[in-house]
Amino acid sequence: MLIRLYDEDKRDLYIQLADEMIRLMAEGQLQIGDELPSIRKLAGSLQVNTKTVQAAYQKLADEGFILLRKKATAIVTLENFNEQEWLERWGTIFNRFQNECKARKISNDEMLRYFEVLLRKEEI
Repeated sequence: MLIRLYDEDKRDLYIQLADEMIRLMAEGQLQIGDELPSIRKLAGSLQVNTKTVQAAYQKLADEGFILLRKKATAIVTLENFNEQEWLERWGTIFNRFQNECKARKISNDEMLRYFEVLLRKEEI
């Protein structure tokens, strides 16, 4: 399990870590039922504070991607995933993107092209 965290990334480390875990899920490296490393073990291997890992795990649990268990471990699951909350969260982000595009006088067609470029970037 390769987790990449970058000092030059402007996002907080716990957000980077949570996003990396979701990437691993998307790539199939983490699957439903897999147990994640303990908070201490992952913090040690990544050389980050245990509070960083704890915050990332809590974010993933709040978003319904993992289930936190006793003894600071977690399991990958979508049992608590709330699609309505997910749509609301991403809807807010998408609305901001739309508003920024409109403010820059970017048409809907151009906006779609931006999405296509972003999708192709993920495929590389």
